[in-house]
Amino acid sequence: MEKNRRTKKLTQTIDENLRRAYADTAKEPVPDRFIKLLEQLRQQGDEERKPSGDDS
Repeated sequence: MEKNRRTKKLTQTIDENLRRAYADTAKEPVPDRFIKLLEQLRQQGDEERKPSGDDS
């Protein structure tokens, strides 16, 4: 029974630390290079979806 309590407490501590680390990371701004990459990928996707022969 004591082992189960220790395991539960350890799991709870790990969960709390992961939530804290994730929350801090989620608050960081997205680097400009990733924003530029996303823009490039969106443009490529738009061009691939454009019907053939459509010059608009």
